Amino acid sequence: MKDDLIWTDLLDAAERASLNPAVFNETHREIVAQIVAFLDAPLQTERPRKRWFRQERPTIQPTPPIIICGVPGTGKTTFLYVLDTVLRAHFGLPDAVTAVMQKADGRTHTVHKRLFDGRAISLLSVSKWAELLHFYAWDTHQHRFDDAALHTFIRITLVPMRVLFADEVEMIGYAPTLPDLAKNGILVVGTSNQTAFRQLEQHDMPAQIYQFGGDDMRAGDPADAVVTADDPLWQLFVQAGQQPTARHEQLAFQVWENGGDPAVLLDFRPMIEAPMLDNQWLAFLQQVKGSAATLTLLLDNFSLETLRTNYNGIIRFVALFDAIEQLGVGVLVRNVTARPQLSREAINHMQVTIETARGLPEPIKRRVVVGIGRCTSRLGQAGYRARQ
Repeated sequence: MKDDLIWTDLLDAAERASLNPAVFNETHREIVAQIVAFLDAPLQTERPRKRWFRQERPTIQPTPPIIICGVPGTGKTTFLYVLDTVLRAHFGLPDAVTAVMQKADGRTHTVHKRLFDGRAISLLSVSKWAELLHFYAWDTHQHRFDDAALHTFIRITLVPMRVLFADEVEMIGYAPTLPDLAKNGILVVGTSNQTAFRQLEQHDMPAQIYQFGGDDMRAGDPADAVVTADDPLWQLFVQAGQQPTARHEQLAFQVWENGGDPAVLLDFRPMIEAPMLDNQWLAFLQQVKGSAATLTLLLDNFSLETLRTNYNGIIRFVALFDAIEQLGVGVLVRNVTARPQLSREAINHMQVTIETARGLPEPIKRRVVVGIGRCTSRLGQAGYRARQ
């Protein structure tokens, strides 16, 4: 009965966030059942192990992580966003990680809290979880790791959260982040584009692997974002273009208050040249949105061709869409000289062009191609949202 109620709430939350509940299947439902069963079980307590010469640190049974694998665009991270929101509400689970974490000695650590449909969630990338654990483990006075301090932080702050959501699980990392959490009885639910996890194997901690594929979880298609001259939404661009120009750092923009829901107009080429990444985009979009229910971003003179070999521009474009997804912003694009070639096929072709380019370091190539994959899905969702 509880599983059914949570499943229904999860589908409702997905629909409110412009996802497509129809693509949720038995794999998604099995993951939900696994997590619910874990949360229904009693919280493990530490039991000291005594030996004749000393008393060792208490131990508990490690909890095998759940890792969702699959190529970009199959809804892995988005599914965790919905899980995070619904499960914490159902079980009354705290999110003990705040935007600024502070140690007893007064030192602070800033955490970039992700948003889902404009609300803060607990999900962090594995690298951000690793930074947080390092902050509490590193003794700045003796310049060494303090295992006891790390253990205390995990048990007091993180264990009550019960489930931690982690994006971008790497094959192997410098710090044993997932093993450290799992050994304290925390269930880590993560996503990865990989399928092998040597670090977990080295710690004798095999993960439960689920494979995602098939249809995109997000509603919409990239072509939904394209506005042509015969489309009534063309007037949004006209109205916004008649407003005074304002500036945010190096970014020029115009805002039209469309019945209380602002539409912000940006020229595409200067936009991808502005030195802004996801945090800066979040700050800008939140400033423009204010207390409005919705925000629509209008990208004028949009050209996919402009991005094709502009790798810095692609990274900034991806960062923008990371912010757009977190705030639930709608996006429309136009080009007054030619209809923008914006389709899954056109974007896939751009990825192939980058993959076969010579002289581009593999790490940058991989980052750009994966980022474009994320954007394809998010652009379709943002276009669909704008048209609602």
